[in-house]
Amino acid sequence: MISNPELIHYACIARSNTILGHHNNNSKDPNIEALASKCISLTPPNHSLYTHTVKNRTYTFLIDPPFVYFAIFDHQLLKSQTLSFLNRIRSSFRETLAGSDHFASLCFQTQFDSIFRDALYLDSVDGKRSATLPMKPAEGLTKKKRLHEPNGMIDAKDAATVDLCDDVVSLPVSKGTVNDRQKAKHVWKKHVWVVLLLDLFVCAILFIIWLWVCSGFKCMAY
Repeated sequence: MISNPELIHYACIARSNTILGHHNNNSKDPNIEALASKCISLTPPNHSLYTHTVKNRTYTFLIDPPFVYFAIFDHQLLKSQTLSFLNRIRSSFRETLAGSDHFASLCFQTQFDSIFRDALYLDSVDGKRSATLPMKPAEGLTKKKRLHEPNGMIDAKDAATVDLCDDVVSLPVSKGTVNDRQKAKHVWKKHVWVVLLLDLFVCAILFIIWLWVCSGFKCMAY
């Protein structure tokens, strides 16, 4: 439970690049909404969680396609608190979303205000609302073993990260991409060796045929 709402600078729910509802708690930074919009527009596909801390801020994405739950926290908050907060937002929004198919800018702003209050002040063990729904893997993503904290949240150590240095989002190369490149390099090396061995085999066959036609090295005597 987050006891001090001032530690949440910004929070929102988005679908694609459209922010459906948000909470701006940082009047000292007039650019925070523009930064949040940029982060939302660059949300990477095929991942469920991104988190990174830079310049005393923690940027956290909880991705549950087609929706993204995004927040900018003060770095003093524990990762378990930030993830628990976004999970509560997601849980409440799923209830609000039932039967709705209208998605326009800030169309859920009124509902988000109450969702935000609930996420802040409801006790994490309240039986009336699940605050720790299991993470839903992105479609097409290979299932991986995930670490869990006592409260059922996904450990941020098992998540990929987004670098937000100088308030500019720079998407990293995912572990899956690195592994794919390593596999491709290994396959390429194996292919090269196979081609070389085939060439050597063909040369050896041709040499044997030449020796047979020439009855040894007699052709070299002429």
